[in-house]
Amino acid sequence: MRLLTVLLNDDEIGHVDAGEQPCEIKSSRPIQPGAIIEFVDAEGKRHVHSMAELSGWAHISVRVHDGLACQADCAVTGKEAYDPDELLTGKGHGIRFQPFFLPGSKGDPNDLVGQGLFRRGMHFSGTVTPGSVRLSCECDSCAQSFHVQSFHAGFSSMGYMYSGSGAYTLIINEWVPGAPPAMGKPDDAALAKLEANLPEAPDGTRFRYMNPLRCPHCQQPYINFQANPGLREGEYYGNCLFGVPPQRYEQPKPPQKTPRPSLFRTLFKR
Repeated sequence: MRLLTVLLNDDEIGHVDAGEQPCEIKSSRPIQPGAIIEFVDAEGKRHVHSMAELSGWAHISVRVHDGLACQADCAVTGKEAYDPDELLTGKGHGIRFQPFFLPGSKGDPNDLVGQGLFRRGMHFSGTVTPGSVRLSCECDSCAQSFHVQSFHAGFSSMGYMYSGSGAYTLIINEWVPGAPPAMGKPDDAALAKLEANLPEAPDGTRFRYMNPLRCPHCQQPYINFQANPGLREGEYYGNCLFGVPPQRYEQPKPPQKTPRPSLFRTLFKR
């Protein structure tokens, strides 16, 4: 039985049959902007991801594990021979596709609905995801994919919040009173005061600590903090939709007071 077929622009680049797992498919193919990769399981379900604006050589790795979980990623570089240093030097671009379960797996996709990127297998504790690697997420509601760029809030000494629409991300220096920590629970009173003074997002929605990251296609929550208590305090990677850089909140400086004239100047009007 065919467990998985991998297609690039409708051309098969590899497949996995029952009993072959654990295994890995590797393929290097030239791509142009708008390339589409699809993962088709035994029941015909398709996980479809775009390569967006990327062009060059796509070096694709697809791993199927014993438990029938599938992980895939891709490095796009300018050379047919893959050189991992190109990702580290900014000459290449990586895409990590959202992992998924194949039919017959004991894993339940419903357990991942609204969960964070660690639980979904897109970030890993103790390992920093390079800035040259973007994530291709798959919406729990509409199943369409979208790219996000993650940043490590702890290493950046930043707090972050999403807008009510989920389209924008705000980063806040940790020294700003009320700024939420990268890990741990914020001070509720100080946070509420900060939120009340934050500017609106460009679309008029408000930035809030508990706002979810939303799917840009259907606007349903993707990382749903309110539905998963305790998730927010440990999700130390912030995200922004790819191509929409985060906004930075600069705390307004208090107005400067005009210095009082000295007694000498008052008496002699100098």
